[in-house]
Amino acid sequence: MPKIAAELGALAVKNITEPGLHPVGGVPGLRLAVNGTGGRSWVLKVKVGNRRREIGLGGFPAITLSMARDKARQAREQIKQGVDPVEQQRARP
Repeated sequence: MPKIAAELGALAVKNITEPGLHPVGGVPGLRLAVNGTGGRSWVLKVKVGNRRREIGLGGFPAITLSMARDKARQAREQIKQGVDPVEQQRARP
């Protein structure tokens, strides 16, 4: 059974500074990616068909925790409907 991440609040997310991928809870696969220079962005790790995907949802703090959770839920809903969000984004002009 997969591990379920504890649901972090906005202040806890703001205080994450250690480089790496940090699960924030609320939506399975939603993580805060912190690079070595301190830049932070939202990543959704999911499986689409037989492919693993890391879907970028935007940078932190421009995209808040609640916005990232909403975007992650929308992407997961698209996947349930058989749509690959990455391919859909590439197809846009």
